[in-house]
Amino acid sequence: MHGAETPEAAAAIRETYDTRVMKAIAVAARADLGKVAPYASVVDRILFDARAPKDATRPGGLGVPFDWNILEGLDLAKPFVLSGGLNMGNLAQAVRIARPHGVDVSSGVERALGVKDANMIRAFIGAARGAEASLRTATANAG
Repeated sequence: MHGAETPEAAAAIRETYDTRVMKAIAVAARADLGKVAPYASVVDRILFDARAPKDATRPGGLGVPFDWNILEGLDLAKPFVLSGGLNMGNLAQAVRIARPHGVDVSSGVERALGVKDANMIRAFIGAARGAEASLRTATANAG
């Protein structure tokens, strides 16, 4: 869900269709995290995305990252996914700061607007696996 759906709508979809539900939360400031609580008991995952610019015609960060430090140390009872402006060049830093359970990419693997590039997708997956391995190593060394 990447729109203005209410927690009640999310719960109804989950129950009616017996499916998992992920809700996108637009983030620009730490105060935006207050939007998570009403969804916490009715969705399976939260996706944090950059807030769309005021003149945007569609939701999402539209290839622009938000300040991942907003999510640093976030302790959710739910897994969360990080989205918004991710690409091979910033993925490792984003994962190190936010420690998401997953990442979402769109424009970060496009060679032109709306045109995905298979080589960029493969490279992004490689970078994601490398970031995950680095995070596991850092966690093991800290504990």
